[in-house]
Amino acid sequence: MTLSAGSPGLVETSTTGFGVAVGSVAGRDHRRARRDGQDGFARIATPAVTAAIVTDGCSSGAASEVGARLGAAWLADLIADRFPGKDPCRAAIAVTQALVERLRATALSLSSDGTIDAGGVGELLLFGFLAAVVTREHAVVFGVGDGIVWVDARATTIDPGPENAPPYAAYALLGATITPSMHHVSAAADVEAIAIATDGAAELLVPGADPSLETFIRDDRLLANPSLLRKRLVALEDRGHFWDDATVGVVRRA
Repeated sequence: MTLSAGSPGLVETSTTGFGVAVGSVAGRDHRRARRDGQDGFARIATPAVTAAIVTDGCSSGAASEVGARLGAAWLADLIADRFPGKDPCRAAIAVTQALVERLRATALSLSSDGTIDAGGVGELLLFGFLAAVVTREHAVVFGVGDGIVWVDARATTIDPGPENAPPYAAYALLGATITPSMHHVSAAADVEAIAIATDGAAELLVPGADPSLETFIRDDRLLANPSLLRKRLVALEDRGHFWDDATVGVVRRA
């Protein structure tokens, strides 16, 4: 069974031995501007693959949540199809290339003359992504763009690049060369828990944060309560946290 965008929760898989949880809230800047959150997410729980995907739409795009949410669903489909039994680095490249082709087909469908309109791409399709994938053999985190990667208590904040302008997969439609960054590759047996998050969740990494990202990940109740992760994000949002959209995905040994 593949579970994708819009259905946060945790599912245990009998083959990989991992469960997956996702949660997302809109940031206060978007709420004040009466705008939708621009993040997307998806999750996968099949006999061969357990994965979480988070996507982060470009803040200057008029409706980049369109691309972010489509992209999360596409990535879930592509990862479930292309990762089992494959070399993880080659699989990540293949998934990213296939994502670009889906973006290309979408951009062309919006055109009346068979060309790609750069303005339409900028308004609708610019987003970055992170994917945490566990198969029977491997544990992998890959992506395009910025965000947060946490693997067994080691947290990494991915630099968005000069002028806070991270790469986006859809830049490939405008002539850029886009390849995924491999943030973690190991044997599945060597990993207990992985978390990925959009950059809006960065305050969960601040020393002394309560709760911290690690608190979210380590809480054993996450295995029994599918909605706990999102509920905690919503509670923090209600207390005035998260100026930007915050989306967190956890893949944890069950």
